Amino acid sequence: MLRVLGCVFGQHDLRLVAVAAGLCLLACATALTMIARARAAGRGRARLQWLAGAGAVAGCGIWATHFVAMLAYRSGLPVGFDTGLTILSALIAMTLCGLGFALAVRVNGALGGVITGSAISAMHYTGMAAVRLPAHAVWDVAYVTASVLIGVCLSGLALHFALRRRGVHDYGIAAGLFVLAIVGAHFTGMTAVHFIPDGSVAAGHLNMDPFALAVVVAASAAFIVSQGMVVAVLDRHLAMRARGEAARMRAHIAELESAQTALQKTSADLGVALDKAAEASRSKSAFLASMSHELRTPLNAVIGFSDAMRAELFGPLSARYKGYAADIQQSGSHLLALINDVLDLSRLEASQAVLQEEKFDIAELIEEVMRMMGPQAGKAGLNLQADVAPELPVLRADRSRIKQILINLAANAIKFTPEGGQVRLAAHRTASALSLIVSDTGIGIAQEDIPRAMERFGQVDTSLARKYEGTGLGLPLSRQLAELHGGQLILGSAPGVGTTVTVTLPRDRLVLRGLPAAVA
Repeated sequence: MLRVLGCVFGQHDLRLVAVAAGLCLLACATALTMIARARAAGRGRARLQWLAGAGAVAGCGIWATHFVAMLAYRSGLPVGFDTGLTILSALIAMTLCGLGFALAVRVNGALGGVITGSAISAMHYTGMAAVRLPAHAVWDVAYVTASVLIGVCLSGLALHFALRRRGVHDYGIAAGLFVLAIVGAHFTGMTAVHFIPDGSVAAGHLNMDPFALAVVVAASAAFIVSQGMVVAVLDRHLAMRARGEAARMRAHIAELESAQTALQKTSADLGVALDKAAEASRSKSAFLASMSHELRTPLNAVIGFSDAMRAELFGPLSARYKGYAADIQQSGSHLLALINDVLDLSRLEASQAVLQEEKFDIAELIEEVMRMMGPQAGKAGLNLQADVAPELPVLRADRSRIKQILINLAANAIKFTPEGGQVRLAAHRTASALSLIVSDTGIGIAQEDIPRAMERFGQVDTSLARKYEGTGLGLPLSRQLAELHGGQLILGSAPGVGTTVTVTLPRDRLVLRGLPAAVA
């Protein structure tokens, strides 16, 4: 050991020794980093490329360390190098390092390290053979053997620690052992040789100063090796980023799958709830229809008997009792109308309503409605008008249902129009439909309250419900009757201006006068 240290400090330019050691450390660290990337790449072409790159970087670093250290050697004689053997030494280092790294990754770290140590020794002694001095070399076999063992053993340990995967400290130990293997093998090998001047041996010649050449070689090798380090570090960064993105993507997918499962469960629960609600609605409608039917029979009897009492069929009544009979008849008729509306709405919701279609003149129907609603409008102090276009086609529909629509709409218009106002019933034909329009100059409805007015039993507000009689069934019932005919009901209104309700019936329900069939 003392002899080796004496060789290093006594026969070498320590500045270049330091440069060689730094270059060796960079090359070892880069090579181990690239080996780690090869392992992370898995089996295949990418792994081979990383291993080949690691072998090239390590071989370049080992060769450059040896060459710079050789230029640092001070023999006192002119020195030169054989170009062919110098190139061969570099190729040996790169090739055997690549092979050693491949064996280390695929088989065993120690075995790969032995091959890599052999690369160090083979490169060193091939490089020594390339040295041209006017002297002949005398070798100490023991130190030669020691240099080979140092390179092989320490390289084996280095790759063993590098491939253990037990933390960053193993990486540091591996890099340190790899540097000691290269530096130790080189300087032990340099201690093994002694040059004896011999004038018969041709001297070599360098075209530039050894120190300058060492700096150029070290800088070039450092640039090559650093490129490998940059590529390895960048690839590691991108791989970690890709793993992070993959983890986030998996977490996002898991979250989406969880949300999808929750949505499917919610959807299934909503479906069950909707089915139950629909069943409950059907049961309610059936119940209302049954109860309405049961209520109509006694109500008809009450109305009939009150009519008989008012007519004094069974004897004269006092004015007081005749008034009571009139009140009974009026209240019974109001209640019967309400029950009829509930019954009709229940049948429509239960899809039990059947249209009794016939052909009729819509102008005659509107005139009939005008006669029915005229006394009610006159009592309210309203002007009831009709606006029917001439020569309207005959309408094919359920006459009683269309009449019910017009009566409901006219009754609503009269109910919500102050004294002195106007109610108008109109019928016009458009290009695609027949429009039945009931408009008034009444109190109107705010735009946001229109949906509520179209609901069953809907009232715009409780004050209206108290001020104006009614159940709120007229509009929804009329809309469903219009839809049953394939048409629609449109409500337009503005507070203080009035309300316009338009019922449109499709064109295929119109029959030209004089033709036996409907014209589509």
